[in-house]
Amino acid sequence: MVDVAEEARRLDIDLPMNRATLLAAMTFLDAETSFAVVAETPEPPVRTLSRITYARTARVEDALFVFVLRVGSVAAAIRSANPGTLVDPHLGATLFIELPSLVGGRPLALRGPGIESSTRFEPDIAGEWIEARAERNIEFPMGVDILFVDESCRFAYLPRTTQISEEP
Repeated sequence: MVDVAEEARRLDIDLPMNRATLLAAMTFLDAETSFAVVAETPEPPVRTLSRITYARTARVEDALFVFVLRVGSVAAAIRSANPGTLVDPHLGATLFIELPSLVGGRPLALRGPGIESSTRFEPDIAGEWIEARAERNIEFPMGVDILFVDESCRFAYLPRTTQISEEP
């Protein structure tokens, strides 16, 4: 988990999204990238993000970066995201998913490259996101990566290679 609250407070742009998510958008998006926004707000910040980053907007299925802003169906966004191809797996999408907290949710065990044996992760997120992610990442090296962003401006990154299981 990485805390970027101090950096996020310095932003002077007001958009209907978490400031840490905006910070990530400003870091990852540029004129060579595409993005989509999945949101329940009447006017998601698509035009403003495109204007300040020069990134192209795209459908979720085609976007390199997908920003999921406090929506109920994270699983649908994951299932729609581009997993890349066998020739170009690096074109698989990265999803930035906003959630209330990275702690206090259902306990999960994470295993995989970069994790010594296993680590505990407790994201406060409901739904079938784990199953959707497993479906989308079934054909390695293709798949999607997920970066969770919580209301305290903390990030947790789950590359497609991370294995998730529920803790007893």
